[in-house]
Amino acid sequence: MIWVYLLCFIRHPGLLQRLGKNLPPLPEAPFRIWIHGVSVGEIKAARPLFEKLKKQFPQALFFVTTTTATGQEEAKRSLPGAHYSYLPLDAKSAVRRTVRHVRPDLFLLSESDFWPNLLKEIQRSGGKTVLFSGKLSPRSAARFFRFRFFAKKLFSRFDLLLVQNEEQKRRFLPLVSDPSRLHVTGNPKFDLKPQKSPQPPQSFITIACTHAPEEEWLLETLHGGPWQLFLAPRHPERFTEVAQLLEKKKIPFTRWSQTHDLSAPVILIDTMGQLPTCYSLSRLALVGGSFVTHVGGHNILEPCLYGVPVFFGPHMFGQQDLVQAVLAAGAGKQLPLAALRPAIDAFFQEPQQEMRDATQTLFSTSPSSTERVWEQLSLCINHRVC
Repeated sequence: MIWVYLLCFIRHPGLLQRLGKNLPPLPEAPFRIWIHGVSVGEIKAARPLFEKLKKQFPQALFFVTTTTATGQEEAKRSLPGAHYSYLPLDAKSAVRRTVRHVRPDLFLLSESDFWPNLLKEIQRSGGKTVLFSGKLSPRSAARFFRFRFFAKKLFSRFDLLLVQNEEQKRRFLPLVSDPSRLHVTGNPKFDLKPQKSPQPPQSFITIACTHAPEEEWLLETLHGGPWQLFLAPRHPERFTEVAQLLEKKKIPFTRWSQTHDLSAPVILIDTMGQLPTCYSLSRLALVGGSFVTHVGGHNILEPCLYGVPVFFGPHMFGQQDLVQAVLAAGAGKQLPLAALRPAIDAFFQEPQQEMRDATQTLFSTSPSSTERVWEQLSLCINHRVC
């Protein structure tokens, strides 16, 4: 197993940057803001705050890091005008080189990805460290609680801990030495805005963010229905694998990277950043990572931005606040795989206008997480809190 990890590390596209080398040149600036998100979801969650900070600090330098290559691509789409790199490994030498190069006045961590040496070095350099949209899974919270001495030392490196909801606050509270630094500021995914989009045809379903073997399960479930499918696997390294699955099943399909012809029964979305287009052209969305047991779900709010109701599976333990919001609004359904086909048949047989209207209720009634984060940040930056 160690050889697998070593091989993945050697093949990482940002290997030198992960070692704190080959970093992009950075100009002088009066205020330097470093934003980190592990991958696509965390970077998308950072977009509303990034836009707010750009308005507040128009002369600031923004440095954005991710861990994954897909996160890098998303950062360049969602957070334009920044400088981009990969997060250094949490080894003292790599961290020190990166921190000395960036010289951040403010480090913003989206959701989770806690690295002790990085936080310690930024703090030692004089930068403020802030967790926003913070969350811990039940498993992570239990693990940290088991090693409370280490956890309290780790989380003391944050000047502010801004978490998604009261449940998350309860998970963090036993791990935090100074509770006055811990605040509930909401989930910034509720602050996202849709891209401009065309009017949707009435027969498309977007199947988004799937993991193996969800594609096979969902294709079998939806076979023979009066609809067309956008099929968007979560990870780009699986595009070829999913294409081979479609060929094996003799399902006619086209690849989005080769043609934007919308006449095929299945359109394999094999380029990143296309979900807004798919959702805007769809009548219904199915979000993966929720029918397999080990992932914990993905962002079920995003299709609702485009007025598209969302169906998802029973395994959403990583996105419970989103599940509660979508179900409470009546904007979607949580279903086991066996109940999915009858529910989709019923959806296409009825107008479902109430469910489409409910998708907009999600955003019109949600208080702005970004404004609450900014309120805490502004106090911190002005030294009145941290």
